[in-house]
Amino acid sequence: MGYLRGFVAMFLASFVSFAAADVFEAWDFRAIDGDIQKNIEVFDSAKAIQEKLGVKVDYWQHDVNGDNVVSYVLRFADLAEWAAFKDAAMNNSEWDKWISTEWPKLRPHLVASYAMNNVLNPNAGKDITDGHNVGYWNAWEARENHTSAELLASIQKSTAISQKFGIETNTYTSGPEGIFYVFNTAENFVEFEKKFAERNSSKEWIEYWTQAQENRVGRFVRQSWITRVQ
Repeated sequence: MGYLRGFVAMFLASFVSFAAADVFEAWDFRAIDGDIQKNIEVFDSAKAIQEKLGVKVDYWQHDVNGDNVVSYVLRFADLAEWAAFKDAAMNNSEWDKWISTEWPKLRPHLVASYAMNNVLNPNAGKDITDGHNVGYWNAWEARENHTSAELLASIQKSTAISQKFGIETNTYTSGPEGIFYVFNTAENFVEFEKKFAERNSSKEWIEYWTQAQENRVGRFVRQSWITRVQ
């Protein structure tokens, strides 16, 4: 329990510099014994408790460096809702029991845990991914001699163009280190391909992308395609 409480302080420190809307925590786990259904069995027992405390829970599957990873994602409308949930969970006897009995099954398979908040859409809510079953995210950080503000301005231009073509796009940050995560979500991959193809062949996108390559303010960090599990 002390291990998880330590993350509360870490997550809060990540948010204090930002007006946090559409906040989420994600906990990435490798498949237990190669079987994601075993993860989901444990996830379901946590979800049953946490949703009674007001959190929205989703599961997403993706590939990280060749490892089959499933994410347990907790979504909140804003930082106030996140904080209220954290207090409620830490004082909930049912959750304390879950930590004692179920967390040891997942802990050895933990890949990473992190928290992010939406930096370009202050009106986003915790239901922002409803109806979307697939996603693509890419992470960027400022290059040497460039600032995070310059990178965010470039990302804002790109997302504005994407949204003109119906591509649902949101940008998140995990804290003051200046890494930005651009998430695109859609109902299915066919929808993705069609909308990306239309955007990529447009004059506005070609002009933006050409300029971005000539004046590179960001450095690509990583990317992943993700699929909703539940």
